[in-house]
This record gives sequence, C-alpha cells and structure tokens, in this order.
Amino acid sequence: MYKAPIVLLILRRGVPAHVGGDIYGALSLGKRAGTLHYDGYAGQSTVDLNDGYIKQFADIGLVFTNSLGGKTYGGDLQWETPVKGPTIGSSGNVQALDGTAPTGSVHLPPTFTPSTYAKFSRGKFYLAGEYDREPINATITIGSTVIPLVVDGRSWFVMGSYRVSKKFQAGSYYSHYVNKAADTTQPANYSKDWVLSGRYDFNSYFYAKIESHFLHGTNLGYYTSTNPNGLASDSKMLAAKIGFTF
Repeated sequence: MYKAPIVLLILRRGVPAHVGGDIYGALSLGKRAGTLHYDGYAGQSTVDLNDGYIKQFADIGLVFTNSLGGKTYGGDLQWETPVKGPTIGSSGNVQALDGTAPTGSVHLPPTFTPSTYAKFSRGKFYLAGEYDREPINATITIGSTVIPLVVDGRSWFVMGSYRVSKKFQAGSYYSHYVNKAADTTQPANYSKDWVLSGRYDFNSYFYAKIESHFLHGTNLGYYTSTNPNGLASDSKMLAAKIGFTF
C-alpha cells in the first residue's frame, strides 16, 4: 500500500547535504539596529542508498540501486537584534528530486520550502520556535501505474530548556505537523509529539542525551514492513545517545 509522506519526509530532514558552493557572512547595522547574518548555497544533493527513507520506498515496491538526487539552492537570513538574547530569521530551500528503480521512479520538480523562526538565549534559558510550509506536487511511478502525490504540509515547533547546573540541562519541546491537502482528522495525516529531554555534558567535548517522546498520529514515516498489523495512533519512544563535538 502506497504511503504518501515519503517524499515529504525527505524534504523535512532540513537542508540536504550538497556538493556545490556556499556564501555566508554578517552585516552590522549599528549598535541600535543589530546585525544581519546571511547564508546562501547551491549545488547537487543526494539521498544515499543507506538512508532510512530508501527503505520506505522499498516497502512500496521501489528498490533503488542508485542514489536519488537533484539540484538544490536556498538561503537563510537572521537578524540578531540589538537587545541581547533574541534572534529572528527566515530561510528558504528549493529542492528537486529524481530517482529510477527497476520497477519505477520518483520525480519531484523544484519545490520551495519556506521557514520562519525565532530564538531567545540568555543566561540559563533557551527558547525557540519555527513554522514551515511544505507544498509537494510529485509523481511516483510503479510499473505502469502513475501515482500523483499532492501534499500541503504545515509544521511548527516550540521548545525551551534550562541549564540546571554547569553540566546538566533539562528541556521540553512540542512539534506539530499536518497535511492540509488530506483529511486532517486521520492519524496518517498528522503528527503531534510532546518531548521531555535532558542533557549531561561530561566535559567540553562529550555529552549524553535522553529524550522521552509521547506521539500522536502516524505521519512520521513508520515502516509498513515491520508493522504488519498496522499502526497505533498513539505511541511512546525513549531515545538516548552519546555524542561529541570538536
């Protein structure tokens, strides 16, 4: 059974890695107006064969032997206000995607995804929020069957954290997605996720993080092959990782 959100989920990963060029910098507007930070890029992006979304395509009968890819370009503009703490920004990404498998293909023409966001950081507090719109008009071909994919994705999140101590930080966020082009009362067309999280910094380079997710809706892209009895509209997940930065 074909699951519509696959192409949309590839876009929702954020700006894909690309082979191309970037420009970035900052422009001072003076002490009373703050600073503008800008970033622009263009190139060729790819979705590797070991990407989790490739398994979703395989579940509907498209087993790709070559990476999917397409041209991408976009940019980001941030205003660092003269008041210490808040930053306001907007970004846009144009992404095309094509891939051919022995049993069919996927085609996404250049698609513009705009985002608007704000964040506040001062002392031990951090707050952030973002709103995105993801209009998709793609085509998936399986054998002789051509399946149009029209999605009007609307997503947003709010988050906050507080540094309890030098090494421990606690936080929470809520993310919300709905496909306005479909029946928004059906769990397959929305995802709502409440999260409680904690982070412990062992030192300046190594950290551990744990998150508890309370999910409602099934639009996150679960694998049908590993859920043969169908999907529950509500689920819970505990995720933990250890990472490093340098």
